[in-house]
Amino acid sequence: MDNKLIEVKNLKTYFYTDAGVVKAVNDVSFSIEQGKTLGVVGESGCGKSITSLSIMQLLETPPGRIEGGEIIYRGENLLEKSPDEMRKIRGRKIAMIFQEPMTSLNPVFTVGQQIMEALVIHEAGISRQQAREKAIEMLRMVKIPLPEKRIDEYPHQLSGGMRQRVMIAMALCCNPELLICDEPTTALDVTIQAQILDLINELKQKTGASIMMITHDLGVIAEVADDVMVMYAGKVVEQGTTDEIFDHPMHPYTEGLMNCIPRLDGEVEELPVIKGMVPSYDSMPKGCAFCPRCEYAKPICGERMPELTEKDGRKIRCFKYESQWKEEV
Repeated sequence: MDNKLIEVKNLKTYFYTDAGVVKAVNDVSFSIEQGKTLGVVGESGCGKSITSLSIMQLLETPPGRIEGGEIIYRGENLLEKSPDEMRKIRGRKIAMIFQEPMTSLNPVFTVGQQIMEALVIHEAGISRQQAREKAIEMLRMVKIPLPEKRIDEYPHQLSGGMRQRVMIAMALCCNPELLICDEPTTALDVTIQAQILDLINELKQKTGASIMMITHDLGVIAEVADDVMVMYAGKVVEQGTTDEIFDHPMHPYTEGLMNCIPRLDGEVEELPVIKGMVPSYDSMPKGCAFCPRCEYAKPICGERMPELTEKDGRKIRCFKYESQWKEEV
């Protein structure tokens, strides 16, 4: 039985700049099942956020443009929807928690007004009073104290953790089926970060929503994700369950990320690092983008890009697991 809520197929999102074409998302495919959490991990600039903005169709156009692929939600391709049709889906069926709540919330409106706006737009026939009561209920659900008072406060009057909770309340107020979280714990201290992650997990259990969790923090992935997709330079390099990825990373890049996690057991040693830098989009290597930084690289790796293939029940983009790599000296 197909339990996929959303399926992204061969998504290509490019940015046209004076310096040339930036292939920020280059042939990315994945799916998210109902009630599951997909963790999307990778360094800054790997295409995580652009993938989510492509799903929501919130790209700045120009210079950004979706050049190919499909985004299948409930059997329909979202890329074929008109702007008006997407407005009915965005917030109602698919909602997003943005990276920085201070810049995502409007400073001249109270948090209550901003939550109520989403309800009035998407809930047919709801009155302003009903919307206000629902907004208070949502603030209470995300565990903001004194919600009857906080609803009339402005974003600058709230702490960073409270603003993030308001963003979560706003995203969940219309009971979306898919919640996209774009680094929701960035800039929060570790105590508040843990509270936000616990809250997201708790709300997932209550509402049954699927979640796409975007982060560069592997600790966050371990806490909330069922499946993991690792991205590098606009492409997927490895996909698998969270247990598979953490217990036995297969791609050299994933392996490098795991090795960079500090260990609490044993003697404290200098952490290993992934040598080099992420290549610039205007000077990508001819072959595998990770080749210049890879300790396993062979000549074939610099000649062409490996395909995303299935190996031991997961997907991986690496010649290391293909016959051509083993035959090279």
